[in-house]
Amino acid sequence: MNAHTLPYFTTEVKAGFPSPALDYIEDRIDLNDIFIKHPHATFIVECTGDSMIDAFIPPKAKLIVDRSLNATNGDIVLAIVNGEFTVKYLQKNSIKTKLIPANKKYQDIEMQEGMQMEVWGVVTGIMIDPRDLKTCMRW
Repeated sequence: MNAHTLPYFTTEVKAGFPSPALDYIEDRIDLNDIFIKHPHATFIVECTGDSMIDAFIPPKAKLIVDRSLNATNGDIVLAIVNGEFTVKYLQKNSIKTKLIPANKKYQDIEMQEGMQMEVWGVVTGIMIDPRDLKTCMRW
């Protein structure tokens, strides 16, 4: 695999008056160094649907998923529930486990007897194309 680096600007980028960014190039960075902590246990999957839209995961988002991490309460996880993949917040205690969407249109998925659930990994990064947000923005 070839490593590609990108210019890294060390100035604040404000959503206001533009500044000449080229004056601030400090270094080059490899995005793998920032986003991939466990390369042999990490993969990328594309999300569909809008159940996690309020967690900044729109349709077409690419999710960086690390299988080596132990999922804890509040993590966004990629799980398999009864044979189907889903991305949700994990909420668990000694009594019950739930998968919580980040969109009020959807119900929590509470694990019941007879249901099968396996956490496949923890979402450690979200990559989106801002142009894809146009179809799901709530203006």
